[in-house]
Amino acid sequence: MKTIILTGGGTAGHIAPNIALLPYLRGYEVHYCGEKGGMEEKMLAAFPEVKFHALPCIKFNRSLSPKNLKIPFVLMKGISQAKKLIRDISPGVVFTKGGYAALPVAIAACKKKVPLVVHESDVSMGLSNRLVAKKAKWVCTSFPSLAEQYKNGMFTGTPIRRELYGGKAENIERKLGLAKNGKPNLLVFGGSQGAKAINTALETALNEMRAYFNILHIAGKHPFEGGADNYRRLEFCDYMADCYAWADLVVCRAGAGTLAEIAALRIPALVIPLPKSDTSRGDQQQNAEYYRSLGVIQVLDQSELTPGTLVAEATALIKKRPALIEASANAPCPDGTRRIAELLNSFV
Repeated sequence: MKTIILTGGGTAGHIAPNIALLPYLRGYEVHYCGEKGGMEEKMLAAFPEVKFHALPCIKFNRSLSPKNLKIPFVLMKGISQAKKLIRDISPGVVFTKGGYAALPVAIAACKKKVPLVVHESDVSMGLSNRLVAKKAKWVCTSFPSLAEQYKNGMFTGTPIRRELYGGKAENIERKLGLAKNGKPNLLVFGGSQGAKAINTALETALNEMRAYFNILHIAGKHPFEGGADNYRRLEFCDYMADCYAWADLVVCRAGAGTLAEIAALRIPALVIPLPKSDTSRGDQQQNAEYYRSLGVIQVLDQSELTPGTLVAEATALIKKRPALIEASANAPCPDGTRRIAELLNSFV
């Protein structure tokens, strides 16, 4: 049987695109490399047909942390184990979505002369992908400008789980009791870890926001016990397809995967990018600016986020909704699932 290795981890944005490819890799023995106990191992547990391999890996801290001194030693150990795995299973290709958990096997693939395909979701290349991009066969990107920076670059779009296109709004109404009342439905979320700044602004402005919207708030681990007839709060949600189908409008962060999903589904959004900091290289701000240039989203800088500006910008989105939907329909297709799967199939 033909064999392929997928890798990527650390955040859901590095993992979900790999999962999106699985239905298109039928007939292949699929292996996944990542961090033991990491988010990728937990998410892949739902796919028993995929063989998961835990490799030593360590995250680079953008602040000056003593933990960074361990990186060379842990990385060398991870590369050594990845080379042995590649020797044992002989994959036809390795596909990496980046993240620190993917680096050992990506480097090992280059050393063992196994074709490596990189996918970068953001406007700017993440550190893990940047270290191997020039040695890869192809660098697939979600943004045309990044593909143009590499001789082996290819603008493909982002892998998007096909089940997201089949959600049902009535499931949300039934599960959560958010009945139709003539108000637009607003979905608010901050990614797999939530977003404290968005949560705080929404909670402070909740009574006013409820006057305009029915609200479904996916808040992560955020201590808030409020509730109302047309407001529901979840810590985590594993039925995002239904949430998207229910939503008329979205307030969210600017992770590349999230932006690709809302653009593909044509859901108008108010986007509040994560600012550049010790934990972010500023990629969300860059992502948001590209989508704003296409007229697909509205952007509110976090430095300008207050309960008042949240209400003002979210309500303004109601009138702008038709124009944003039309822009999404005319934008370059963000869904690159089939394109990337066909590329991978050409190697194995």
